[in-house]
Amino acid sequence: MQHLQPNTALQGGKYRIKSVLGQGGFGITYLAQQTLVGGTIVVKEFFMKDYCTRDNATSAVLPPTSGSRVLVELYRKKFIKEARNLLRLHHPNIINVMDVFEENDTVYYVMPYLSGGSLQDYVKAHGVLTESKALKYIRQIASALKYMHEKEHICHFDVKPANIVLDNNDNALLIDFGISKNYDASGHQTTSTPVGLSEGYAPIEQYQQKVDEFSPASDVYALGATLFYLLHGKRPVSAVHRASGIVLYMSKRLSQGTKDIIKASMKLSRYERSQNVDIFLKDTERTIIQRACQTQQNGNIEARVSLNRLEYRLNKKKESNENVQTNRDNCSINAGVERKTKIPMHEIVFLFAIVTFLFVVIGGTIVAAVIAALRDYGNITISDEMNSTLIAVGCVLGGVVGIFILLNDSND
Repeated sequence: MQHLQPNTALQGGKYRIKSVLGQGGFGITYLAQQTLVGGTIVVKEFFMKDYCTRDNATSAVLPPTSGSRVLVELYRKKFIKEARNLLRLHHPNIINVMDVFEENDTVYYVMPYLSGGSLQDYVKAHGVLTESKALKYIRQIASALKYMHEKEHICHFDVKPANIVLDNNDNALLIDFGISKNYDASGHQTTSTPVGLSEGYAPIEQYQQKVDEFSPASDVYALGATLFYLLHGKRPVSAVHRASGIVLYMSKRLSQGTKDIIKASMKLSRYERSQNVDIFLKDTERTIIQRACQTQQNGNIEARVSLNRLEYRLNKKKESNENVQTNRDNCSINAGVERKTKIPMHEIVFLFAIVTFLFVVIGGTIVAAVIAALRDYGNITISDEMNSTLIAVGCVLGGVVGIFILLNDSND
């Protein structure tokens, strides 16, 4: 057994182990609980899996019996230095250490538990990130490295997706300073401990163990490699293989600005890379601005196209309405229909009665005139009874003619 068992108590019951989160070459990370307040925390234990063993009865870590004891003690001191470094690092994108203590013949330090998981876990679960999100996270980690390089003269040497975790506010935090290295003000290493590496993320100088001089460019390489992973979902080709001629291919869907950042950061020669993270931050900021401008331009073009389409549809609708109106007018002209003012019904009846009356009078008058002419000039004798009858017939005929004229006019 290498790791502590669940429910193991530490610091007199102050912390209680729940499960193992992970194990590396130099330590084991546990999910634990703060017994007094009930909060969930992370406890990291110094344990070199290739050299150390554990007493199952006491949980004590046993050093090797061979000549590796000196090496284990060297890394044990480095582990303590890592904890002390984290205690004094205060940056929003660097994990903070809550407690450091010795127990079970080894060293532990306590950190807050971040439920968001690592960026490696996120990509495996959800796929590659968008450029904007990837650049957001990578800039946050770059900001943390800038602080470490400029304020504390520390190089991390192990920046990778598995060592970047997300907090509850979707911010990226840098963890695992196990192989980080301190440098003095003149840029020389303060310890000669060999530096480990992570395949695909380590620059060529880490393979060659040329890290005795302070060089932020080494962490810049890892930033570019991490950005590559976030956008492709796979680890980039290692620096050693690239040095042998294998080409690092990038997705065609990436913007040119992002491709340029990855290329510039992952140059094989450290002297050809950005010599500090500040330059890297400026490059990423420029790319973000360029992408935002391009997005705005695309949005303006799309808006113009949408507007043109809307204007086209409105014009087509207007033309259609005009055609319909023209057809209606043509139909009205062809049918000989003219728009007329609508007259109230009582006025129509009154007008109808007046006109009919006039024609009745005219009809009767004409018949009476004809009878009189016949009497005077035709020597025709017409009785009074016949005279009345003929005048009545004339009135009726006059009324019929008047009605006929009115009806014919109304139809027109």
